[in-house]
Amino acid sequence: MLKTDRQLRLLEILQQHRESVRITELSQLLHVTPITIRRDVTELARQGRVLSARGGVRLLGDTVTSETIYHLKLREEVSIKDALSRAALASIVDGATVFLDGGTTVGALAKYLLDRRLTVVTNALNVANVLSRSRHTRLILIGGTFRPESQTFLGPKATHMLQELRLDIAFMGTEGFDWDRGFEVPDELDAEFKTVAVQSAAKVVVMAAGAKLGKRYLCRFAQWDSVHLVIASSQDVGDTRPKHRTTQILWV
Repeated sequence: MLKTDRQLRLLEILQQHRESVRITELSQLLHVTPITIRRDVTELARQGRVLSARGGVRLLGDTVTSETIYHLKLREEVSIKDALSRAALASIVDGATVFLDGGTTVGALAKYLLDRRLTVVTNALNVANVLSRSRHTRLILIGGTFRPESQTFLGPKATHMLQELRLDIAFMGTEGFDWDRGFEVPDELDAEFKTVAVQSAAKVVVMAAGAKLGKRYLCRFAQWDSVHLVIASSQDVGDTRPKHRTTQILWV
């Protein structure tokens, strides 16, 4: 279980209890050591989400929100996301029109573009917040219905606006990718928007942690023959790394 998933599950357990829950009980429920639970609790307490006291841990606030989930993901695998972003820079030329997808993996690329002369198109609030500080970037923000889980704008208006644009390169995130099925996400609106981004771009780059390899979801937004480059972390892939015939794969 990834740290993000484990911490989210920890918060859900605390939400189900009116009183505090002991570290040993959380350890048993999550099938990890008490030391791991204490580290998670320390991190969540620093974020103001839980209160740790003698005898156990309790939730601060009443619910686990979509914003909570997003901010947990934001703090997950930071070094991997930075490595993927640095590898992605080689694909970007000055003056290009670049699409940056939503999510925390592609979002990590935004800070590396602050001094680049580019037109950046995005539906991601985190990307817009970073690039709004740039004196060089022409920023085009796609509007629509806000989706808290990914901090993105989606829906018919967003899709229609994107269809009117021509993109030189699109950097896409994915929840899972499979050697046979391609690239997938669980949400239909997200998949529809991503599909349009892929179709609108002259070059498509997918950025993903290696742990997402083999994960399957409801909605496919791209097949292998529509993706030019996949930049993925190799630490979770192991020794079997088959190469797809038509897509370049860069393991970092």
